[in-house]
Amino acid sequence: MPINVFDGPVVVVGAGVAGLVTAHLLAESGVRVIVVEKFTKVGGLARSYVYDDFVFDVGPHRFHTENPNIKAYLDRVLKGHATAFPRKSEVYFAGKYYRWPLHPKNLVQLPLPLAAKSAMDLAVNGMKTYGNSNFEDYVLRQYGPTLYEHFFRGYSVKFLGIHPRQTHPDWAKVGINRAIIDDKLQMQNLAQLAKSTLLQYNKSEIDFIYPKGGLHVTWQRVSELLELHGGRIITGTGARLIPGTGAGANRIAAVEFGDERVEPSAVIWTAPITLACQQLGLEQPDLPYLSTLLFNVLVKGDVPRKYQWCYYGADDLVFSRVSIPRYFSDDTAPPGATGLCVEVTCREGDERWQHGERLTSAIVGDLVKVGMVRSRKDVENVYLERVPHSYPIYHTSYPQQLEIARKGLAKFENLQLAGRTGMFWYNNMDHSMENAMQLTRKLLRESGRSDSDEGALAAGGARSSVVGESKQ
Repeated sequence: MPINVFDGPVVVVGAGVAGLVTAHLLAESGVRVIVVEKFTKVGGLARSYVYDDFVFDVGPHRFHTENPNIKAYLDRVLKGHATAFPRKSEVYFAGKYYRWPLHPKNLVQLPLPLAAKSAMDLAVNGMKTYGNSNFEDYVLRQYGPTLYEHFFRGYSVKFLGIHPRQTHPDWAKVGINRAIIDDKLQMQNLAQLAKSTLLQYNKSEIDFIYPKGGLHVTWQRVSELLELHGGRIITGTGARLIPGTGAGANRIAAVEFGDERVEPSAVIWTAPITLACQQLGLEQPDLPYLSTLLFNVLVKGDVPRKYQWCYYGADDLVFSRVSIPRYFSDDTAPPGATGLCVEVTCREGDERWQHGERLTSAIVGDLVKVGMVRSRKDVENVYLERVPHSYPIYHTSYPQQLEIARKGLAKFENLQLAGRTGMFWYNNMDHSMENAMQLTRKLLRESGRSDSDEGALAAGGARSSVVGESKQ
């Protein structure tokens, strides 16, 4: 039996990807762990919704990584209960569908004036001078005015709800990277875009990994392994941080949830960073989050296009992205039916958030309009799910505001931030898993453990430990 390395339980606030994986790895190493999740389901922004034989995730989720530790972790968690498939993603632009990332054959589909102007931008844009303070500056400098006006500006306003001049350039850099996924494709400027597009002529698509039966299978398995090693998962209740006083003012003294009060050795916070600041009485940073309405559409039969997901930037369409779970795994929909996960962004509490049901008819009409549903009669049902805090909003002053939050929270030596919402970080699942492994290794090392590394943690091989106290 491993010896406990902490003098009290570690409380993980939030059962998303980073929280669950961190808790699992700590529990395997002999640490007492309690996970507190305000929703009734685990998985966070990677959870699934199940309606009879239909499974929908929170938008398109899949695993793709070059990190061998993450691959090893997924192998032992999923135990072969997964499918591998090539990506097929698209973008809907000017009434047509294009493969994404762009393929050379797409170039002949582009409207001739747009193609000619983009080629001119490639030739002359390097001689122009742009600023570097916002999203608009970045895209104009990197891609030129033609693509900015016809694609980036409209989609950004539609998705984020703020003008590109109010958006930090980091949103463009990170957003493009998250949409491309393939690290081997460089598309951070117009020249790279043209080169990468041409290089794809004979390029095979990258493979994704997805658990059979839906993404929730992954988190069910992680939860089982966590509980097998003595960890607890408390769902359906929020957590409240209680700061210490006097000599203990630099620590989280307790965490309250439900009817319980626990004195933690450490707290791993993956809930919104703004909520941590609020609970601890710190200066409230201006760090807003974008929320998402998911319209999970049950369709009879097949649908005309067989992409896994597609971006829709036109401002005359309600939604910004559609994904099709059955093209990740066949068993996410019953035979003779297809599910469409349709995403609409909003702010928690705004008109869309409060009255999302009013958009249902427009959603179905737009699906017919873009050729994803042949007729309204093919739609059997639509389920609306509200997902708060789905994206951090990178406005132009977010780095300064994030620094305010980090400095305030850093004084609590037993508090660690992790994950997408806890770190105000636009990332993918793979990044959250890597974050979890790095954080686990750090906590164990600082508690006296010197024999663990990320590879051992991923493979489940780090078991011996020494007595010590957790300190940040």
